[in-house]
Amino acid sequence: MVTRENCIKIGEITKTHHLKGAVIVSTDSDLLEQYADKPVFLLLEGAPVPFFIAEDGLSVRNHTSYIVKFDYVDTIAQAERLVGCEIWLEKSLLQENEAEDYRDIFDLIGFRVHDKRSGKDGQVADVADYSGNIILTLSIFGKEVLLPLSETYIRDLDWAHETIHVHIPEELENLN
Repeated sequence: MVTRENCIKIGEITKTHHLKGAVIVSTDSDLLEQYADKPVFLLLEGAPVPFFIAEDGLSVRNHTSYIVKFDYVDTIAQAERLVGCEIWLEKSLLQENEAEDYRDIFDLIGFRVHDKRSGKDGQVADVADYSGNIILTLSIFGKEVLLPLSETYIRDLDWAHETIHVHIPEELENLN
């Protein structure tokens, strides 16, 4: 039996696509594409339920999302029930180094943040995905600051030490 503990999260269904049961899957990896012939698991009521991607049922939408058609999901009503579900993949399918190297962008929550411009420290309070635009909510300067996940602002990301070095422009610091 597949459990949540022996799977890794690879994405989330964000909305439906057209009328024939396809959905949009937001992800920060290409694992869905690499393992399209294997079952993925959707968390339905907290339990992983296997779904297979239909033949020719996967197409790239943009660099952070796919259009996916699952077997036996044939109407918009069926697809709407899947919106908001997380998509998981069995760890055992991944090559050993892939499982170790895979990191979910939402794992950044709780990371220490150091702003190189001001010298202030803070913490990542939340990570949000707005249609492929990743926004970090930082608790810093005694308030919350929204910072796009971009090379413009992120100078160094250290997964081992759970630290992010950023450059927050003075204009963002002074908002509010």
